[in-house]
Amino acid sequence: MIKLIASDLDGTLIPEGTQEIEPGFMEVLEELLDRGYLFYAASGRQYANMRLVFTDYTDRIGFVCENGSLAMEKEELQYIQEIPREKALEIARDIMSFPEADICVSCAKACYIQPRTKWYEDQIVQVLKNETVIFGNLEEIDDKIIKLAMYVYDFSENAERIRDFLQEKYGDYADFVFSGNGWVDMLLKNAGKGLALRTILEQKGLQPEELMVFGDNQNDISMLELTPNSYAMAHAKPDVQAHAAHTCVSVTAFLREFLKTGL
Repeated sequence: MIKLIASDLDGTLIPEGTQEIEPGFMEVLEELLDRGYLFYAASGRQYANMRLVFTDYTDRIGFVCENGSLAMEKEELQYIQEIPREKALEIARDIMSFPEADICVSCAKACYIQPRTKWYEDQIVQVLKNETVIFGNLEEIDDKIIKLAMYVYDFSENAERIRDFLQEKYGDYADFVFSGNGWVDMLLKNAGKGLALRTILEQKGLQPEELMVFGDNQNDISMLELTPNSYAMAHAKPDVQAHAAHTCVSVTAFLREFLKTGL
């Protein structure tokens, strides 16, 4: 029997290119919670941003943030995975060497950026509404580094080349994956959303068979592989769908039908 449901946001619950949850989901979420199901939003986004998305539910749901590097429930830390500082700074310098990319250094307290464009600064500060610090030098960052990500301009032309360079250089240590909306994220080996959710299941005494997950991109693969109740979005690329047991067109529509059956 399903007891915990986790869903990615961008491209899954939030249609690509928008900042709004798909219509009708909050009503479905309300019914899920009222019936006793646990729900976790699982995203590459920062905790502060995810709380804004679920303003009315922050005391009722959990959050797997920063691609699984941080997990919170009822304002309490459940899980954190720090990247060793020297390794993080080394990789960050390589990311910053690409003029086609803007870096985001996600930390426990805030995210740190050095924007090349006003547009990027506005995206992080005004659109995503992250807790944000603009840094001059990487060495100024006095915080636990938990994720590295980059926004790639002219994504279709540049992203694969940049990702391949970083993957070749650091592939024994981490994977560099597409995470939607122009982003490439770094995931530590054997980490990601899957490890965070596995830890949460263990804390709650649940089995993978009691988990249902939804995702659409490469940064969702580790959680899609975690349970037989995994659903890749129908628009996901084949390399993502291959790691899921099922596909679906709409999380909201699927969960609405799920509530009718009470599985």
